[in-house]
Amino acid sequence: MKKVAIISLSILLLLLIGRLFVMDVIVVPEGKCPQAGKWALVNRWAYGFRTPWNPHQRWAPSPVKRNDWVVYNQPLPTREGQPDTTARRIGRCLSVPGDTLWYNNETGRISKFHDRRNGFTHPLIVPAKGKKTRITTENLRFYAPTIMRHEPVKAVILNDSLCISGRIQSTYTFQQDYYWMTTDNPQNLLDSRSFGFVPQTSLIGKIL
Repeated sequence: MKKVAIISLSILLLLLIGRLFVMDVIVVPEGKCPQAGKWALVNRWAYGFRTPWNPHQRWAPSPVKRNDWVVYNQPLPTREGQPDTTARRIGRCLSVPGDTLWYNNETGRISKFHDRRNGFTHPLIVPAKGKKTRITTENLRFYAPTIMRHEPVKAVILNDSLCISGRIQSTYTFQQDYYWMTTDNPQNLLDSRSFGFVPQTSLIGKIL
């Protein structure tokens, strides 16, 4: 009996380690994901393993590809806490760092396409690590929250301008990559339409 208990405990420990460091299992909610409504495996190493003790550190980092179905932590509304403490979301990667999205300046809605008929005429570059990005009064609504929540600077909005360390800035060089995630569901807005760009630090893994 003692030997059986040791074997059972060892198997349980291996499964726990595997789930924490290699693969996870998640129930995919109803939607357009191929595994919707089913259990699915999550590859924690697909984009580089995010260490539990430091979410800003990754082993063997790798970029997300367009149309990947990704598990990630919902970006925090403030700097409080760590990504591991937030809700997990599932979304399809619509745009990767450096891609251009288009927004309607009147409604604030985002589209992947330059659609003049529906007012999507203003370009919005998905933030990329090391890329200097122009900040305007129009795109400030998208970039400022991202910078204030996820970038290692002290930033505020002052008179419709971005103020960093007491100085008004017309450009900003992002220090990590970001992604635009979608649920492909017009009713389910728990994606980038409601909380903006998803930072690299929030990525958990890829649905297999």
